[in-house]
Amino acid sequence: MCGRFSIGTSQEMLEDYFDAKFEETFKPNYNAAPSQSLPVILNKDPLHIILAPWGIKPVWLEHSNIKRKDGLINIRAETLKEKATFKKDLKERRCLVISDGYYEWKKTDKGKIPYRFILKKQMPFAFAGLWEQNEGEERFAVITTTPNKMAVKVHHRMPVILNMKEKDAWLDADLDPIKALKMLDPYPEKEMEYFEVSKTLNSARFNDIRLTQKISNSQNIIDKSKNF
Repeated sequence: MCGRFSIGTSQEMLEDYFDAKFEETFKPNYNAAPSQSLPVILNKDPLHIILAPWGIKPVWLEHSNIKRKDGLINIRAETLKEKATFKKDLKERRCLVISDGYYEWKKTDKGKIPYRFILKKQMPFAFAGLWEQNEGEERFAVITTTPNKMAVKVHHRMPVILNMKEKDAWLDADLDPIKALKMLDPYPEKEMEYFEVSKTLNSARFNDIRLTQKISNSQNIIDKSKNF
């Protein structure tokens, strides 16, 4: 799953890169977590970046055995391909989820170790997402896929990262859903890198640029008070 990511890029740079304007002031977020309002671009309004809560709450979720207070934060690409649950969303409610890196935890004998994944070019990018109108506001979920050869070393899933051409096509109102499904492959590992980061990331209370910095295992002490 994808449960944490970052958007440390400035508002001005994001507006220039995505050719869209924020509707309200945006502050960098180095530990973006479910339920937080985060920057997305909806296909119904590709010229604006809005801040929307992470986690959709489809009607069927209320009547299922799935209990998630934040709603559904991830949608598997395989689910979109095999089931009709999100057929309408895929056709009519696609969005770009703006990011510049995501985090994943690796299970080890010494506990879970957090890692950060970024593009080698160190540029912002977009996850493929779907949005819904829930409780009077737009909310979003990130689409995940099978991992590439790099990401699988840490986790069995990774978010769908769109390349430059795909991010524009993803917002196109006329995009054929079949073509949309073909965009949900793993991002090429040769264009990515990853490294260990502080365990302070474990708590969504902490939001500091140092969470994005590479550290060695010997530095990764559990005592958060010594880190920040």
